[in-house]
This record gives sequence, C-alpha cells and structure tokens, in this order.
Amino acid sequence: MSTPEKSTTLKSFEAARTAHLEKMKQYNNTCADITRCEKEREAAIEAGKEAETNWRTRFRNLRGNLTDELKAEHSQRIASRELAEEFTGLIAELELDKQVFMLNACGTGREYVYAHKLAFNEFADATWQSALRNVSPSLLWAIRLRLQREKVNPRDDDERSDMQVVAELIGNALTRAAAALPEKVLTEAPVLENIGLWRPALTGVDMVLYANPIKRNRAWDAIHVHRPWIRDGKKK
Repeated sequence: MSTPEKSTTLKSFEAARTAHLEKMKQYNNTCADITRCEKEREAAIEAGKEAETNWRTRFRNLRGNLTDELKAEHSQRIASRELAEEFTGLIAELELDKQVFMLNACGTGREYVYAHKLAFNEFADATWQSALRNVSPSLLWAIRLRLQREKVNPRDDDERSDMQVVAELIGNALTRAAAALPEKVLTEAPVLENIGLWRPALTGVDMVLYANPIKRNRAWDAIHVHRPWIRDGKKK
C-alpha cells in the first residue's frame, strides 16, 4: 500500500500547502496589526481630547499667559491629534494589505486544494493497482469457479452475462467489507497522514471571494485605485 512518498505530485502538494499557510499567516498578522492600531488610535484620540480640555481650561485660567508648561501641553495635544491621523492613514493602508493577502490566499487556496486532489488520487490509484497485482490466488480461483458456476447453471430470470453477474457479486461483497473498516485505518499510510483524507478546509478564507472570480477581479481593481490615494493622504 505505498507509492513513492516524495513523488513530484506529493512535493507539489507540500509546496502548495506551505505557500497557502504563509499567505494566511500574513493575512492573520495584518488583522492583528489592524486591531492593535485601532486601539492605539482610540487611545491617541482620547488622550487628545483630554489634553484639549485640560489645555483650554489652563489657558483661560492663566489668561493666555503661555508658560513653558502650557506650551508643552499645546504641543502634546497637537501631537496626539496628528498621531491619531497617522494611525487612521496606516489602518486604511493595512486594510488594503489585508484585502491583498486574502485575495492571494484565495489563489493559493485553490492551488492547495487542486494539489491535494492530485496527490490523493495518485496515491489511491497506485494503491489500487498494487492491490490488483497482488490479489490472493485463492480469491482468483474462487472467482474463476464462480464464473464457471454461472456458465454451467445460468439463472433463467437474469439476462446478464456470467461476467456481469460475478463482477457485481464481487464488487458488492468487497465494497461492503471495505466500507465496514473504520476511517482511521486509512491514516496508517504515511502519505495519507501527511495529505489528509479530506479536501483542505481553508480555514479563514473568504469563501465568497474564493468561489467568485468576478468579485476577486473587482477587488483587485479597487485596490489598485485606492492604494495611491491613501498613500498620498487623500480619500477616494
């Protein structure tokens, strides 16, 4: 029950998996950066509001006498406001990065799924061919005997050939026996333990974008339009 564990197909699958996981890591890291920046921006906004209130109160109390301390507070409130604006611009650009990484993940995800299909089918087909080459002689003898029985004593109410009758009998019997095996026995094969028994889950991928190339193309167009405007500190 083996095919070369490092066949070209399997290597391609491993490469596709690594590439996709890397894109998802970039996406998740960017999401974390956005969350952090949003908290920092809120903190800067609140600090600016507090500094604004305190400065105006002290400015009036001092009758406009700009002491060194008051000048420092004035600089601080301006710095807080500018910092909040910088975070706003950064978050806008990070949101575009986030979209880029998700679109990239849709692409690597499709390659990952396709590579899994090829690797899984290669192993399943190779295993099947190996099993056929190593069929028990006693089983072949029993099948040949069953064919002879159908020839010698054909069923009057069955128009199928002896080959069709026996093929169905064998298929049903072996399939029922195989289906009775627990799924976990399949993972005893190192290759299947590596690639998995099911299609990759693509956890975290936007499946609407994944399944819709038109939406992906529109998203790319929007990114190309907005990126220069955001970098220039403008709005689009």
